[in-house]
Amino acid sequence: MSGSGSDSDDDAPALSAATLGALLEFFKEQEERNDKLRQIEEGEIPDNFDEDWNLSQFWYSEETASALARECVRAVGPDGTVACISSPTLYRCLKDMDHNLTLKVFEYDTRFAVYKEDFVLYDFKSPLSVPKDMRENFDIIIADPPYLAEDCLTKTALTIKYIMKSDAKIILCTGSIMEELADRLLSVKRCQFEIKHANRLSNPFLCYANYDLDEYCKS
Repeated sequence: MSGSGSDSDDDAPALSAATLGALLEFFKEQEERNDKLRQIEEGEIPDNFDEDWNLSQFWYSEETASALARECVRAVGPDGTVACISSPTLYRCLKDMDHNLTLKVFEYDTRFAVYKEDFVLYDFKSPLSVPKDMRENFDIIIADPPYLAEDCLTKTALTIKYIMKSDAKIILCTGSIMEELADRLLSVKRCQFEIKHANRLSNPFLCYANYDLDEYCKS
């Protein structure tokens, strides 16, 4: 019996060097992610958040985030209200600036709950499931719907209309294929200002606004 067992062990397939390397890399990434989740649970804010491509997350470049953040401050003044819908990169940039703005980040990714009262759990599939006291509350709204789909943009637009003041400024960041629908839903027009991402996207990506953003926001 022992001899048979030995033969079975000898026949067990060995992992190739490439497979073993991939497994080790996977475990390393999982360990790093678990460390960040632990930091969040303990109230520590990480220096950065990795993109989760399963959630269609693509962070803005530092240049783009800074330009949009400066425009938010300029557009609403030092005491305005700003909603960042599915655009946590912009929220983090605004958070680091010197102002008295009221900021909210509407986000499905619960890692951003580390920002406590600024965080609003948001699922575009339930566009009106946001706190009722935020209705008609924001001076400027920056939205970056996670998916290039009519349903996603339509429902995000419902949220925007629900939380915006009557004279609010809207900045929408999404694909060029959504231009006609974006105009129809939100009366936003294509801007010259270029949205750049930390990782290059394959789909043409544009910025739209319901005011002359290009007068103030330069690429």
